[in-house]
Amino acid sequence: MDKKEIKRQLVAMLDAGRSKTETFKAFSGGAVKDRVLAYWIGATADPALLEKHSLKVNILIALTCVQALLGAVTGFFLGSMIGPGAVVFFTLFAALVPLAFAWGFYKSVAQAYTIYVILTVSQISRMFQGYEEDPVMTGVGVAITLGMVFFAAWVKNLLFPDLGFVGSKKVKGEYVFSN
Repeated sequence: MDKKEIKRQLVAMLDAGRSKTETFKAFSGGAVKDRVLAYWIGATADPALLEKHSLKVNILIALTCVQALLGAVTGFFLGSMIGPGAVVFFTLFAALVPLAFAWGFYKSVAQAYTIYVILTVSQISRMFQGYEEDPVMTGVGVAITLGMVFFAAWVKNLLFPDLGFVGSKKVKGEYVFSN
């Protein structure tokens, strides 16, 4: 079996109601490495958790759409200082990146949460560039951004309890799953 077929069977088994641990044991030691298999299982969204935390996901999507709108406005003004081609590029870029994350949150893609957190945290040092001119607004902006990051990480932890920050959770060298 190739990797795509294994992933299809894995998702089918989980959708049929088999436990994550049983599914992992069924495919463990095969053509796919155990860490990849554990990640696939952990990144598969549980419908019960999706329903239980749907309000939190919807709030995160709404906040990300607001972020896209603010980014589009900022991109428009930044691009208008450069030229007409830059207006279109910066406006679209600043709007489409957050909207891509909102789509990932809507589709319950675990990687969207992880990439969102990593990219946002990597930009924190740049957020303090205007601190000397306006420390209050800079502090508010950083606080809002950190609030969004922690909220996204919290929602990811609620929806995908078997995933750690980047990969699958291990306890004493063994992959563990909530069933």
